[in-house]
Amino acid sequence: MDSTGQRDPTGPTQVVVEVTNTLATNFTTGIQRVVREIVNGLDGPAGSGLEVLPVVAPSTGADFRRLTDDERECLRNHPAGGPAGRRADGFGPLSPLVRRVGDLPLTLRAREVVATRQARRQESPPGHAELSLGPIERGAFPAGSVFADIEGSWYDPTPRAELLPRLVAAQVHPFVLVHDVMPLLFPQWFTAQHVQVFRDWLTAQLRHAELFLANSECTAADLRRIAPELGVHHQLDVQVVPLGADHPVSNAVPVPRIDQLGPYVLVVGTLEPRKNQAVVLDAIERLRDRHPDLALVLVGKEGWMVDSLVRRIRSHPLLGDRIFWLGGIDDAQLAWLYQHAFLSVAPSIYEGLGVPVMEALHHGCPTISSTGGALPEAGAGLSELFDPQDVDALVDLLTRHLEDPAHHARQRAAAAGYAGPTWDDTARAVASAVRRISGSGSGSGSVRMP
Repeated sequence: MDSTGQRDPTGPTQVVVEVTNTLATNFTTGIQRVVREIVNGLDGPAGSGLEVLPVVAPSTGADFRRLTDDERECLRNHPAGGPAGRRADGFGPLSPLVRRVGDLPLTLRAREVVATRQARRQESPPGHAELSLGPIERGAFPAGSVFADIEGSWYDPTPRAELLPRLVAAQVHPFVLVHDVMPLLFPQWFTAQHVQVFRDWLTAQLRHAELFLANSECTAADLRRIAPELGVHHQLDVQVVPLGADHPVSNAVPVPRIDQLGPYVLVVGTLEPRKNQAVVLDAIERLRDRHPDLALVLVGKEGWMVDSLVRRIRSHPLLGDRIFWLGGIDDAQLAWLYQHAFLSVAPSIYEGLGVPVMEALHHGCPTISSTGGALPEAGAGLSELFDPQDVDALVDLLTRHLEDPAHHARQRAAAAGYAGPTWDDTARAVASAVRRISGSGSGSGSVRMP
């Protein structure tokens, strides 16, 4: 940056990435994995000519600041997935009362309070980003720099309707990675508060972001379709970027008890309505008499609006014998689960992408997925498909694998030949997008798509 606050055209392009939500979440789900992989990838060879600056806004009204050394180390490593226990279990003596409340989405509501109490700052004069940067030196958002909004930032302390216009006025280039737009497509799966907060966030992005990165062609199409409903009619600059299917582990680690099972069906994903784990549980129960040795392994934390499913799992007579619900699984254990599963099933009613499908194929696991949203796209023609509402179709597919060894072997061989994108591919695609909107060059290298 020179003395006028402009980016030095001979120096690196600064890429400011807010990671407030990512660091506040002490477990890994899909979005946190994406954020960490992109930030760390841009810090490597893919980000040549870029200076990546992760920042946090730790509370309402607080300034953006650089990460501490401990926070930066946390950003380099993926924590394990969330626990499989009840949210209510963490409330001590109040836990019984919270359980009776049922599916009250406590975490979301707490964050909604933070969002609604956000102190509104006056808009800065045109051409100047008066962001009260605190520990980040003045001018950390110089003209020509890039603001990368890649996490689930709809509840971040600074509302985008406030932040983005100020960045644009200061000639900073904002772009956003859209993971999905499901709160607006399927509001019945979310709280009313969450739908409104997400609507406000997406509306601000549509009005002010310079570039939209989408994780799939499906999400790109959904974004273009929803924009006019939010009053945005100009043509959007949307670029699809590949998300990685690889896990950064050198050795897979066996999961106790599961390593003693016979054939098991693996389902990976947070328990929530759209993930539709119940249809797999239905199918396993239908197959119980004919194939009593078939097991079901669910991996993922409890989400919201799934109280009845949680009760069904917790009270199931096969729990701990043929049905397992695992939480706190790290990447090395997840890799082992994929490698040793008889089948992986992705039963979601809708997905913006479906990374578990890609991960399963990457590990050579034959995969069945629903036709919901981008799941067929994620499967790259290698996964077998079923209607997510049709349990009979899923039973038929599972039965064929169980009773036709030649078919199962063909599907396993097909999965072994999968050549999906890597997180290095993701970093190169994002870096190329940054260079394009900042005018700092067209980038180099090609992105390998599945």
